[in-house]
Amino acid sequence: MISHKNRIRMITALLLLLSGCASTSLTRNAEYLKPPVQSFYATNRNHAGQAESGQKYGAERSMMSYGIAEVAIPQDHRIGRVIHATFDKEKHREIDYLQLTEINREELLNNLTKTVAACEEKALLLYVHGFNMTFNEGARGIGQVVSDLDFKGSSLFFSWPSRGHVNSYEDDEAGILWAEKDLMKLLEEVALRSGSKTIYLMGHSLGARGLSRALLELLGKNPQLKTYFKALILTAPDINADVFKNEIGPALAKTGVRVTLYVSGKDRALTLSERVHGVRRLGNANGKPIIIPGIETVDATNINTGFLGHSYHSDSRSVLSDIYYILKKDLRADERFSLKAIDTASGRYWIFKD
Repeated sequence: MISHKNRIRMITALLLLLSGCASTSLTRNAEYLKPPVQSFYATNRNHAGQAESGQKYGAERSMMSYGIAEVAIPQDHRIGRVIHATFDKEKHREIDYLQLTEINREELLNNLTKTVAACEEKALLLYVHGFNMTFNEGARGIGQVVSDLDFKGSSLFFSWPSRGHVNSYEDDEAGILWAEKDLMKLLEEVALRSGSKTIYLMGHSLGARGLSRALLELLGKNPQLKTYFKALILTAPDINADVFKNEIGPALAKTGVRVTLYVSGKDRALTLSERVHGVRRLGNANGKPIIIPGIETVDATNINTGFLGHSYHSDSRSVLSDIYYILKKDLRADERFSLKAIDTASGRYWIFKD
């Protein structure tokens, strides 16, 4: 049994590690591509009342708000280089390369329908961010991923009230749990109103936890909606591994939605999360990844996943390329050239080729 004092120490260490997940800085005076990447958003964060400073949404729980986020991509941006605001020392202010336009729910759904219809690919990517993310960081994250994946469909991100601070892991756990109802409703609305029958879902870390649970709840209520959801991608999922293996995973596999897990044995954040919770986390390969029939598990341990090894869905070119072939080519793991199959007594999983 972990003592309260040791638990606090572990949580502190976990928070310090996860604090580096959000972003790195761009170089000053970079040139930007036009037009910017545009994504729709839905959030149950509060209005912070600081629109002029770029902090339109805060970290408190609130009613749903909707809008459009535009993120400028630097001309010299490299795939896998995380986008963040820069600091202009000459003007002594932060430059926020993010423009937000708030619209109401009906406007969002109507615009989403029009955008999907006009896109080269009649597809929608819905993204849910993880722990320690402000609204703006989440918006930049989806902008970068859409750009790096060269995704030609429409995109939408759900931003739940993460505190955006290193000392708020337990608050964020409670926050994503609270947000699941709104996320489930959003999934239902985009399935019925977006006009897309090819919806891709992607969740990172705690976001993967909320997204998988919300999808299961929705399909339990309306099983006929499963035909709208093409794939569910869970990256570095901070989920109890036993609960997923015995309950969530088998239930997801039965829906027919293609599920891909990205895991790593070098994920320092999840290693500490495991120590805090006292149980293994799904995204921690821990020598051998969790294998569930009907779900494809990709172990990213043998590639460069950065110091923390937790945000490889956005800062690893290899992982981004693999996701590209899920979204663009509809390829299963056995068909993706960058992967090598590993057969075990428990089943098959995949690693990245050397």
